[in-house]
Amino acid sequence: MLLMIFRKPRKVDIQGIEVATIDEIPPIEDKVVVVVGDKDLAERLKVAYMTEEEAEEFLEELRKRMGRG
Repeated sequence: MLLMIFRKPRKVDIQGIEVATIDEIPPIEDKVVVVVGDKDLAERLKVAYMTEEEAEEFLEELRKRMGRG
C-alpha cells in the first residue's frame, strides 16, 4: 500500500494508493509513505518526499499505465 500525504484534501482514484492530509495522518507502519509538498514533515517521519509537480507527474503516469488516462 502506498500512502500519499498531501497538504490539502485530495482524491486519487487509483487502486492501492491511500491518500491523507497533513492534518489527519493515519498509521504509517507497513506502508510506503510519500509526503507531498512538506519536506520537513517527510524528514521528521523519515519517509519519502515529492514536490506537488512530481506527485502530479507520478499519478498521471500511473493512470496511463493502468489505462485510465
